[in-house]
Amino acid sequence: MGRSLPMVLVLTAAIALGGGLTLLLMRGLALDATHPALAALIMGLFAVTTTVLALSGLIALAGLRPMREEPVPEGQPGRCAALWLICGEVPEPLARRIGDFLTDLDRIGQARDCDVFVLSDTQDAKARAREVAAFAEISDCITYRNRTAPEGRKPGNLHDWLQRWGSGYDTMLVLDADSGFSAERLAVMRQRMAANPRLGLLQAGIRMRPTASHFGEMQRLSARLSGPVFARGLARLSGACGNFWGHNALIRTRALAEVSPLPVLRGQPPFGGPILSHDFVEAAHMRRAGWDVVLCPDSRGSFEDAPETIASHLRRDRRWAQGNLQHLRLIADAGLHQVSRLHLALGILSYLSAPIWLALVLLTGSGAVHATSGVVWPLLGVLALLLVPKLAGLLARRSALRHKARRRVMLRAVWAELGLSTLFAPIGMLRRSGFVGTIFAGRSVDWVPSGQSARQSRGHMQPGRAERLGGALIVATVALPQLLIAGTTPAVLAGLLVLPVALPLLLAPQLWRWFDAPRPRSAVARYYDRSTRRFLRLGGSGAALAIHRPLWAKGVETAQEAAAHINTIIAAQAEAALGQPPARVVDLGCGVGGTLFHLARHWPAAQLCGITISAEQVRLAEGHAAARSLEARCSFLRSDFTLPMTLPKADLAIAVESHVHAASAGAFLQAALRHLRPGGVLVLVDDMLAHPEVALAPTQARRLAQFRRGWRLGHVPDSGGLMRNAQVLGFEIAEYHDLTPFLRLNRLRDRALRLAGPVADRLGLAHMPVFGNMIGGNALTEIYRAGEMRYTCLVLRKSAQMQATPPRSEAVA
Repeated sequence: MGRSLPMVLVLTAAIALGGGLTLLLMRGLALDATHPALAALIMGLFAVTTTVLALSGLIALAGLRPMREEPVPEGQPGRCAALWLICGEVPEPLARRIGDFLTDLDRIGQARDCDVFVLSDTQDAKARAREVAAFAEISDCITYRNRTAPEGRKPGNLHDWLQRWGSGYDTMLVLDADSGFSAERLAVMRQRMAANPRLGLLQAGIRMRPTASHFGEMQRLSARLSGPVFARGLARLSGACGNFWGHNALIRTRALAEVSPLPVLRGQPPFGGPILSHDFVEAAHMRRAGWDVVLCPDSRGSFEDAPETIASHLRRDRRWAQGNLQHLRLIADAGLHQVSRLHLALGILSYLSAPIWLALVLLTGSGAVHATSGVVWPLLGVLALLLVPKLAGLLARRSALRHKARRRVMLRAVWAELGLSTLFAPIGMLRRSGFVGTIFAGRSVDWVPSGQSARQSRGHMQPGRAERLGGALIVATVALPQLLIAGTTPAVLAGLLVLPVALPLLLAPQLWRWFDAPRPRSAVARYYDRSTRRFLRLGGSGAALAIHRPLWAKGVETAQEAAAHINTIIAAQAEAALGQPPARVVDLGCGVGGTLFHLARHWPAAQLCGITISAEQVRLAEGHAAARSLEARCSFLRSDFTLPMTLPKADLAIAVESHVHAASAGAFLQAALRHLRPGGVLVLVDDMLAHPEVALAPTQARRLAQFRRGWRLGHVPDSGGLMRNAQVLGFEIAEYHDLTPFLRLNRLRDRALRLAGPVADRLGLAHMPVFGNMIGGNALTEIYRAGEMRYTCLVLRKSAQMQATPPRSEAVA
């Protein structure tokens, strides 16, 4: 009982806050003009919703203080199985993630007692054949199983594995098809489970990967802003009675076997039949059986995808609505821990709150419940409760708020998230209200796996039209009674009162299209998408595929040799620093893969991965890899290389004229540390100032600004400052080389740019990639000619003692 006391206290405080706001509402109602039953109804509904909001806010506040990281004791974690469950999803991305995961397991010495299973419930014959082909290259390293007669959906898939293989494993890492997990994170969780024989389930925090749509990015932004503090607060208050989110969790095999399979509920769906939202129930039953269920809020090394479109989100949400409302039949089961009941209740109320809010809007707006000006105070209280998790997310990053640039980014992110979530909230409220209504009317939904639901039709009605009709009905419901009883002015005022809810609904078709549309590419992505082919065509690098500057070292005679010479330097410096050829290489800002292809030929046993923010560069690089028969060893990802990833740790990271696109040298170096194993090497080649920027003369400072603006750069460091920053973060300086003598700064094109660059800048054409390249290129050459820039090669080694992930940037955008 003592371990659940914090949650009981917080729940008591939430009830008190909800009760206080309800009393304020009662004082703001004109009770003498309102039917007593309606007054009691609106106060009851308001009390429920405000209590839930207060509880969410208090949980977020409980997460303000970081969790204390206790040392993980040494132990024998036993055998572990990593289980990826799939059902019709596209298999190729998963195959790549599993391949990287296997490599990482081998690198950290976990492969000998950790096996990988792909548990498929895919039924379409062509889709099954595609899965077999996708996993063919790693078939010797994994166990692939397809159930020809899948029963019991995902819980049945897991139960089948438990019966066939479970006795041979102590723990199981449960993952969905879109899940990503790092081997290092798994190793730490296995040690933690081995140290506590009562620990049955350890749920990892989860980060959302970057998405292409506005809707997906809204979800990711909300998760990044409020998710960490809420997860910490929930972990702190739940203690050993945490929850299970269905995936990205390490489970003791014996603990799940004791509660599997779950009972089938008596009666017909939607409230009877198989339990759709099985994860909450499995966690509650494990706790009832005496096992600890713990939430580990740290999300490093744990990823998933967010739904890209509103339709895919709503399909999943409809299934979750039915699953959570089924919990109404389970919440009173004998023996459940009180905190387990609270988890179930919060899931239920997350769906019931939608029709409650809709009823409150209609009752107050229509005049059925008469209010005075005093009602503004409980409404302001509700608004404050809604903002608490977001403000808690900001306060948790208060150290970053002291820096002007980070503060600007974070506040912009907060306003963006607040605006987007405000626009979508009425759509979500109306849809969830419809879900709840159809469920209580007895209409069930079949469980459709995400891989199959994505291919189903969304219906004949244009997206957003039902919401527009709902918005019109809300306005009519509140305005018509006022028009008939009191006249035009009260009717208009009633319509204005519900406008914050009705307006997004009336604009739903337009909002739907915008949310589903791809987000604008970053300035850097647009620049390279539009410029890469021109760079290759005019750069003269030929088969070297270089979009960096040529180096005319001794013995270099042709433009192609000059373009490829930096690759020779990188190979020599890497082998000298590592003492051997690297087994895994990552190129941070890989262009179209020219350097990786050169290194792949030089190191025939290496696996190489290139990361670029440009979709055009990925497309070209994959084509060149296929033409060279290197697609099995050279892979390419479109992403921001400063973002956390689950790629295996590399022996060698390289960055050729790319690190300057990061927001700062520190941001890039921290990202490089995340990509490298302890003792790994970073070879960095780029333009660096000879002296700190503050020492530049006004003319050169102006040219530096032109260089940044024209080439879409985040920063341009001085080499001394970068090396000091690297040492502070955990790098050792292995080598420093000035390659400036190998540059040719007076070519015909350089002389032409001296005329074209300044003219284009005066005409304000820097926003156009072709002219931006001219402006930046000319400014850079002139800075070199003034002796203020050095073409620098730095070789940095990550400290072999540096096992932990380096500090993360606290910006949320």
